[in-house]
Amino acid sequence: MAIRQMARAVYRRFSSGGKVLGEEEKAAENVYIKKIEKEKLEKLAHKGPKPEETTAADVGGSAAEAKASEPTSTKGISTDIHKNYAVVAGTVTGLSALGWYLLSRDKKTEELQD
Repeated sequence: MAIRQMARAVYRRFSSGGKVLGEEEKAAENVYIKKIEKEKLEKLAHKGPKPEETTAADVGGSAAEAKASEPTSTKGISTDIHKNYAVVAGTVTGLSALGWYLLSRDKKTEELQD
């Protein structure tokens, strides 16, 4: 959804040839863009599902086989590479700070008294 809004903003910015659009022109352009998007969605719906999107249940397999062939859920596993790097960097930094703290404490040594 965010990509669609960004595309609209970029399209609106460069389609006008640099001029600032009035409110009526913006509204007309929004209607036109929504109409084009609706037509694209209708075209895709009219074509039907792609062959690789069909499951085993669609081609005659049982529902249990179709469910077993689906990939396991990865809920809770991040796919954002930047977030993953941040978590690793934070963990390494925390462990380093803890190690530095523990190793920098004064060591008590026994001194011989006369």
